[in-house]
Amino acid sequence: MAAGHNLKIYTGTSAGTESPAGDATNWNFMSIDAYDSTGTDYQSNPIVVPDSGTAYSYERWMKVEFTGTFNSITNVKAWKSAGTLSDGNLSINAGETDTGATPTDSASSVATSAIPTSEGTAIDITPSGGISSDGDKTDFLVAQLVVPSTVTTPGDIGTQTLTIQYDES
Repeated sequence: MAAGHNLKIYTGTSAGTESPAGDATNWNFMSIDAYDSTGTDYQSNPIVVPDSGTAYSYERWMKVEFTGTFNSITNVKAWKSAGTLSDGNLSINAGETDTGATPTDSASSVATSAIPTSEGTAIDITPSGGISSDGDKTDFLVAQLVVPSTVTTPGDIGTQTLTIQYDES
């Protein structure tokens, strides 16, 4: 039998609030620390291009939960496999950690490098204790939109595709 998986978004103190009950359908970047359950909340909570310096979205803290019957999940990797940002000055940074922290809208201490765009440079989010049971989760994948004052095309950044790949036995 094959494993299933759900994307989970974490908000609040120590990234301790998990949303949604099932699979997250989006991971929109916003100016508030909340899960965008409608897929349109980001429109009311945009990250505004600053007059100078750099603005940041709230970090998006994510995990993958594995469900069903399987022996072991290993080699869990994440990368942005599709999507072009609407302005060449925008960037999405990402990183991995096993410890939750309260999401910030300042420069992230976890999401410090550009999100990888190929499997070969993907972020490994496999927990050190492994994944072997229904309900086990990966380490956190943390992502943040970086908006410098040099952005000339404000508005939606365009659809970005996050790919999660893993080995199952």
